[in-house]
Amino acid sequence: MKNYDEFYDFMEQYTDFYAEVSENEKIKMDALASENLELINKVLADYQVFVSKAENYEKRREELFKKIGLDGKTFREIVDAESGDRREELEDLFCDFRDAVIAARDYNSRSLDIVKKNLKEMGMQDYDINDPACYDKSGNVSEKFHTMQNILDRQA
Repeated sequence: MKNYDEFYDFMEQYTDFYAEVSENEKIKMDALASENLELINKVLADYQVFVSKAENYEKRREELFKKIGLDGKTFREIVDAESGDRREELEDLFCDFRDAVIAARDYNSRSLDIVKKNLKEMGMQDYDINDPACYDKSGNVSEKFHTMQNILDRQA
């Protein structure tokens, strides 16, 4: 592959980013489990930074892949197309990338389970946090869900 070093360096940075995302997802999960609102607010504010970085990385990845002729290829396909030491090096990086993404998804899924449990305990089990319509493109609760009873307006 031409531009191998550029590709490898970028994917290494991307892998490091997802390892950081995974760690942040664990912190988010722990904060949600702690029910410490101050900590939850801080973690969620930090989370918005990660969302923005993820969008930036994905845009850069698309641009790089297009530039070096890998447009439309998956990381797995790129690894499989290589041979020898390069393939081995890319295989190791691919495994690290995959593991970081899987860990981030797992922590996120566990966080959602905590939120669902807490919503159920508050009598809001009909509030589907997995429904994409729940949020607008900025990650804020959409108008559709503003009509639900505000939990702060409920009597104890």
